Amino acid sequence: MNAIRIFVSLAAVFVLLASSAQAAPRAYLRANVLVDGDTVKLGDVFDGAGELADRVIANAPRPGQTLVMEADWLYRVARAYRVSWRPASRLDSAIIERRSQIIEPDQLHKTVTEALRRKHDDLGEVEIELDNRTMRLFLPFNMPARVETQSISYDSLNKRFSARVIAPDDRPGAVRTTITGYAYPVVEIPTLSRRMDRDEIIHDRDIEWKTVRVGNIDTQTITDVESLIGLSPRRPITADRAVKESEVQAPVLVIRGKPVTIALTTPTMQLTAMGKALQNGAEGDVVRVQNINSGKIITAVVVGDKRVAVTTLHSAAMQQVQK
Repeated sequence: MNAIRIFVSLAAVFVLLASSAQAAPRAYLRANVLVDGDTVKLGDVFDGAGELADRVIANAPRPGQTLVMEADWLYRVARAYRVSWRPASRLDSAIIERRSQIIEPDQLHKTVTEALRRKHDDLGEVEIELDNRTMRLFLPFNMPARVETQSISYDSLNKRFSARVIAPDDRPGAVRTTITGYAYPVVEIPTLSRRMDRDEIIHDRDIEWKTVRVGNIDTQTITDVESLIGLSPRRPITADRAVKESEVQAPVLVIRGKPVTIALTTPTMQLTAMGKALQNGAEGDVVRVQNINSGKIITAVVVGDKRVAVTTLHSAAMQQVQK
């Protein structure tokens, strides 16, 4: 009787051990997978894949792209490799993404600009505008994050370029693509840093430089800062835009109806008197002024702010005023 009990107990242990050996640990699906290389392995997708975790089950997507593994396909893979997993619903899936180096649009702009300068050294500064303004290149994670232009062409009439861009890597599958767009020649021009009103004088501190496309300026646009400093707006000018020659003038130093100082200088004397301007005038302008003491109207040259100088022809009148 005891022998029978021992036999039954041993048989139960054997069955338990056998069933334990056949039943694999429960595995769990990874819904989002990031891989570095060219392949997707069983262990990338299933947490708990066991000894077969390194088995390759699919090719990885290209850098920057994704691969979606659906529930039915994943279940067939799990059964083939004896992974203890079954989908809870048909919506179960694994999204595979390949880790990559990203070349942003700014870097593409720089690469194309440098290539244009090398080939067209007379082109000067240019502003690049890609046809695909959000274009990005994705390189394998183990490659340098840089690209080079293999060839480039430029139509100066239409401002169009076409560049063949490659990733400097000799391995199969290296990135090669064509980038197209516009290359606009640009120039820096002086602009006002703030709104300036009529009769204000423009100084160095009021100037900011701005890069603009050559095609957006004309012969009236002021491109030389010396042609802007010391002048005044004819009417209010807003900031951060091109200024035209017709919008500025020499500053009005003498204002009609306002007091002025009249000066006469000769080799033997220097006289001054108070007057009233009868005309507006900038430096160097000849204006009419009225001597307040004598009431006489004379002509004088504007020499400074609220200051005019009388010619020697009017020296007698000045002397008479002083007596």
